[in-house]
Amino acid sequence: MGIKTYVRWLSRVTLAVAIIMIGWGLSVVLSQPVTAWFAASATIWMALLLISALWQLRGSLTAIAALALATAVVSRLFSILRLNPPASIAGLKPDDLDLLVATGPGVLGFEPLGWFLGALVFIQFILRAASVAASSDSREASLNDSALMFIRVYVGLMFVPHFGSHILGGPFQFKIYTLYFESLGIQMPAMQVALAGSIELISAVGLTLGLFTRPVALLGSVYLLMSMLLGGHFQIGYVWALPEGGYEFGVFWAAIIAVFAVVGGGRNSVDRQLWRSEPARRLLPNIVRQVLAS
Repeated sequence: MGIKTYVRWLSRVTLAVAIIMIGWGLSVVLSQPVTAWFAASATIWMALLLISALWQLRGSLTAIAALALATAVVSRLFSILRLNPPASIAGLKPDDLDLLVATGPGVLGFEPLGWFLGALVFIQFILRAASVAASSDSREASLNDSALMFIRVYVGLMFVPHFGSHILGGPFQFKIYTLYFESLGIQMPAMQVALAGSIELISAVGLTLGLFTRPVALLGSVYLLMSMLLGGHFQIGYVWALPEGGYEFGVFWAAIIAVFAVVGGGRNSVDRQLWRSEPARRLLPNIVRQVLAS
């Protein structure tokens, strides 16, 4: 069988696993004492998971990116879910507060299912990229486009664990991060948590899909540098493995994202399809389209 045949069967298996994840998630939402906040977040993202799983049957690389994002968010939400949060968090250190909402316990077995679906999405991306390269006039250019897309999607997905806890996880997680921000001396901590989570969400969606890539990449890069500054990481030192964490990881992440503020989302992005369309040519000034389009 050729690559296209393998991809076709793999996309069907991917859809089936996504439906299993959605069904499992809905059973938790409907049968367990989850908050309305969590139920709304999970339901919206499970709907997006279903849409992207159906969309990827058409073979779009953008659909695969959307599926990767939805898979990561749904998996994260159910992997950190606390059905019975502790009655009191008095006396906990800031690091303990962060650990409390970053590790679960979650729904047993949901995280491995998320990793399995993510692996299917990754394999499908590799096969589709190889298929496109094989039929392209320039195999090297096609592979470079796919590599650029992979890096863009990866750095976008790295925001998921953060906004998933900050603004999607529910009131308990939000309260924990508010107290954590307050312990760092940040003014108006609740508003800052909401702002941070919103920027992380925008950065994840924009980078993963390649939508408004240049301004979103600039926003994400500046945000990461400011996070390192406000979190005191520049005073700790460079190496991330130092106690409390140096600025190595945050600056590296910001530098990689900043690349996309210059080069844009590339050939496999929503920007390329959206801003080069006929309606965009009629409605937007040429200089605006040049900035937004890849």
